[in-house]
Amino acid sequence: MMNKILVILTALLLSACVSTSSQLDVPNQIKYHNKTYRMIVGQDLGPVARYIYLSKPDTLEKWQSQIELLLDRNEQHRDIKERVTLRERIYRNTDVASFKLTPIRNEKTNKDEGLKGYVIYAPTDKVPSWQVNIMMGKEIPQCGFVQFQYSQKVKNSRRLNTKKVLQHLKKYLIEKEMKILGKMDWQWYCQSVK
Repeated sequence: MMNKILVILTALLLSACVSTSSQLDVPNQIKYHNKTYRMIVGQDLGPVARYIYLSKPDTLEKWQSQIELLLDRNEQHRDIKERVTLRERIYRNTDVASFKLTPIRNEKTNKDEGLKGYVIYAPTDKVPSWQVNIMMGKEIPQCGFVQFQYSQKVKNSRRLNTKKVLQHLKKYLIEKEMKILGKMDWQWYCQSVK
């Protein structure tokens, strides 16, 4: 009887050692655009973890810019193309004014290893500003998909029609931010948690 208990305990111990989950190594603050963004909210929901950063004096209810780090542990084993297709379907079926997602290809391996893009939300009664989300994400081995997203709210201009506003946002905000993200050192990695 004692041997059976010892065998069961050993098996449980070994399975606990093998079953590790990834945890994003998240900083308490991020410097971006000469601002310091501090983590305000961190939610780990199992398959997905989100961390939201704001700079002072912004709050969750009233902010002008924010950063979000996302960890998708990729339990569905989606590749980058599937991830892009899923997001495009979601954006088409919601109130997104404009979006573009592009796979990031590794030149050495010739495989998609990440994605970059933007999403623009039009003003609503609740949120009277345009919201622009610019993102870059990478597939990290033994971790999942990690995404850095910079979001900015832009005051609605009554002088410009929607088409002109979208052109303006793409030219003066999105293009600039995409260049900055493209040059930014990737600093987000995972650690194994047992």
